[in-house]
Amino acid sequence: GKCGIYLMIMMITDENKRVANWASKFLDGATWQNPQCFGFQEDGKLIGAVIFTNYSKNDIQVQAVSTNPKWWQRRFITHLFDYVWDTCGCNRVSSVVRESNRKSRKLNKSMGFKEEGRARQFFQNEDGQYEDGIIYGLLRDEDTPKWYTDRRTLNG
Repeated sequence: GKCGIYLMIMMITDENKRVANWASKFLDGATWQNPQCFGFQEDGKLIGAVIFTNYSKNDIQVQAVSTNPKWWQRRFITHLFDYVWDTCGCNRVSSVVRESNRKSRKLNKSMGFKEEGRARQFFQNEDGQYEDGIIYGLLRDEDTPKWYTDRRTLNG
């Protein structure tokens, strides 16, 4: 028979600086004030991050980075929704995505985010050219994926 090595993916919740520094490399050197970072690592190496910023009681902004989609699992996404809805008490979560980033736009829609508008020339590319950002919003009671709502209802 074949022998396989199973590498477990772990969620990191207490290393904001490490996770933010790693994610920044993939987000044009972005920096955040007081972010809450969730990192996802496999075999000690970060493969994904979710950064929450700009908390304003009713809303929080989110950015996600991934070098390997294996961490994007319901068990982790559930923790992220729990953070937004229960820990922060928000009614909505917002995201701004580069217009050209089709994967992120598709991911936002698959998670229930609704396209809410356009931020003109929101991003600046390495070549100095500007690119519009597409604004997405997810409302707690209207848009959260059904599997999460069902879980929350069953356990709530």
